[in-house]
Amino acid sequence: MLMGLIWSPIAFCVILLQSSLSGASLSDAAIQVGPLMGIELFLCLSIWFPCKTLLVDRYSLPHLVLRHVLTAGLMTALWLLAGVLYSEILGDLSGNPAWRERYDQALPLLVATGLFLYFMFCLIYYMVLALEKSRQAEQRALENLLSTRSAELSSLRASIHPHFLFNSLTSLSTLTRKSPEQAQKTILQLADFLRYSLNYGRQEWVQIKNELDHIEDYLGIEKIRLGNRLNYDFSIEPDTLEELLPPFTLLPLVENAVKHGFQQSLEPGLLTMSIKKTPMSLVIEVENPFEQASQTKPGEGYGLTGLKKRLTNAYKGEAGLTVAKNEKCFKVTLRLPLKEGMDDLP
Repeated sequence: MLMGLIWSPIAFCVILLQSSLSGASLSDAAIQVGPLMGIELFLCLSIWFPCKTLLVDRYSLPHLVLRHVLTAGLMTALWLLAGVLYSEILGDLSGNPAWRERYDQALPLLVATGLFLYFMFCLIYYMVLALEKSRQAEQRALENLLSTRSAELSSLRASIHPHFLFNSLTSLSTLTRKSPEQAQKTILQLADFLRYSLNYGRQEWVQIKNELDHIEDYLGIEKIRLGNRLNYDFSIEPDTLEELLPPFTLLPLVENAVKHGFQQSLEPGLLTMSIKKTPMSLVIEVENPFEQASQTKPGEGYGLTGLKKRLTNAYKGEAGLTVAKNEKCFKVTLRLPLKEGMDDLP
């Protein structure tokens, strides 16, 4: 309905020009041009599909212009061919060859009309696509912000969870008698662990070295409780330490490894982490021992599921998280696009 109201003035103007150029009455011009303008409306609506395919950010300007010129020429030629056939039909039905003569007189007008309407609708559609892209970018930014805030709250909940604090304080009470120096070190690690959640949870991007410090504090606290059962070895390429990634990216990987690989086992185990850089991405691998028989709840766990969603938002779907496991080993691999040019570090 709305499109009909918009299109009616355009069709009337073309009918009026046709009447003036051919000398036909307004009613005859409407008979000849009116149906053609209905066909042209359908063609103009179909321009959305080439505009959707030929996006501005995917093609160079000359390539884009050439494609649209060819498409405009083809669509206008089809429209003119329909006009020829329609004029011939009118002439045969009425026995008056003047219909074809009038069409020939109006041919330049129709060519100009077809090309003008094509490029006018192209402009309108590209404006709509630009607005849609802007809206999607704003939505992704909002989702990323909400996910970051959710990660901050989740990290704080994990940090101050009664069970976590109870275990930490219980371990500290023992250390204060047996090893006061170790107790002091653990208290500082706990303070740094909580402080990171407050300071870096509000950042959009952090450096890998900050994330490593965070999980070093976490593992130091957990090792007091788990003792020789928890051992870890990190292999970090030096040129990755300054790279950026969303905060609380590494902690869920390590928490998942500790929960499923060490808490439910009485045997010593080794948690390994490697971080390396390829020309296009960061590759992070975390591996821990895994005993299928001791797992009460199969699956990746909420921590990894939430991390996957956050990374999807932060990297616009270009990040990858894969899980591989067998009877004795559980391995998580992250592939993150390199994030360069960020200057919003704390």
